[in-house]
Amino acid sequence: MSEPAPNPYAAPGEADPPKARGTTLVESRMLRFVFFGLLYLAQGIPWGFLAGGYRVFLIDRGLSNEALGAVMQVAYLPWSFKVFFGPLLDRYRGGRFGRRRPFIVLAEILMGVPLLALAAVDPARLGLVNVLLFLHNTFAALQDVAVDGLAVDILPEHETGRANSIMWAGKVVGVMIGGAGAVLAKHVGWQATFVAMTLPVWLIMLVPLLVRERPRGEDTRLAQEGKRLNVPELVRTLRFWPALSGFLLGFVMPAGFALVGTFTTRLYRKDLALSEEALYLLTVIDTPAGVVGALVGGALADRMGTRKTMAMSMTLIGVVMATFASLSDLWPRYALLVVYGATLQIAICSYSASALKFFMRLSNPALGATQFTAYMAMTNLCYSFTARYGGWMADTFGYQRAFFIASVVQVVVIPLLLLCDPRKAEAHFRAEENVAAAPQM
Repeated sequence: MSEPAPNPYAAPGEADPPKARGTTLVESRMLRFVFFGLLYLAQGIPWGFLAGGYRVFLIDRGLSNEALGAVMQVAYLPWSFKVFFGPLLDRYRGGRFGRRRPFIVLAEILMGVPLLALAAVDPARLGLVNVLLFLHNTFAALQDVAVDGLAVDILPEHETGRANSIMWAGKVVGVMIGGAGAVLAKHVGWQATFVAMTLPVWLIMLVPLLVRERPRGEDTRLAQEGKRLNVPELVRTLRFWPALSGFLLGFVMPAGFALVGTFTTRLYRKDLALSEEALYLLTVIDTPAGVVGALVGGALADRMGTRKTMAMSMTLIGVVMATFASLSDLWPRYALLVVYGATLQIAICSYSASALKFFMRLSNPALGATQFTAYMAMTNLCYSFTARYGGWMADTFGYQRAFFIASVVQVVVIPLLLLCDPRKAEAHFRAEENVAAAPQM
């Protein structure tokens, strides 16, 4: 085994605790948690708008499940561009403003511009609306890469479970805010709604503007001494089977619940005739359930190990979807939709929080954002791919069979987790003392 490359950007480890009242991210644990939680909140707002308000907008214009899925496929596609953004950002060693903050701030500025442009566009011009949302999601993906790269840079291993829980909980809250788009548009119009989606993203931008990654002198030193993307290290990583198989897992693990995402909204809106308010109430109820799921998933990942937590969560997801499919006669009952949505959200967010830690542990710290964000890009590519085929499945086989098929898909991929052991990745990429401190599977 070759010598693991050190990560000069890392925060102090468990044996060297940070200062209690530090004013930078590497000095303050609490500041790290708040910082990443708020930035994931900013990511969740546009994602929630796409998953909620924009889908309702398209459904009300008569799109079929497959057509709706095709539109969502294009909207989600920019998130797979993260596989290219990671190496680009890792070429930058940093400066007075830090290594990741310039990209975070730039991306958040650019995220807001297409949303404001949408306020001046006729919503009936779907082609132009799709182009602007495509641009918005491209910049949102860039922000995501910069935030994840910063997390990989500075989070000590013993903090990743709790931090991932907080990050995913923040995204869930952001999704709830973004999901209000359809209700807001019903009262103030779509143009004003796009402006309202922009404001919180730009307000949260103040956080990376005001909070430094590390003390000023250290930022300057790392700008001169820090490492760019290490190509030999990248080759070494890609030749390591557990790390390489992580790309397959990133693509297939969310496939089951991703298949049902798009057509579930159309089922509720078109077939069950739910109002904008009734749809949004489901999102509001799902939010605390998702926060609980993320926190529980992170805690279980720390205690039991990431693979066991992911397998348990994925099994629960499959059982919940299969149970819902078997109760199709009761779908018009709103109480069933509440219970189904909340339970599914707990399971999905538990999976997501533990998966974040899983992929962070598979990643080589010497590659910064490159490897981890490539894993996340594969997950986002899964969402884009399944959006269309989930819609086709619902149109072809009907909703009940589509839910059953998705539940089976979700469960049958679980054994693939055996391909990747995070302990082996840490032994391969990190120093032995760091491996000894890692929780056992």
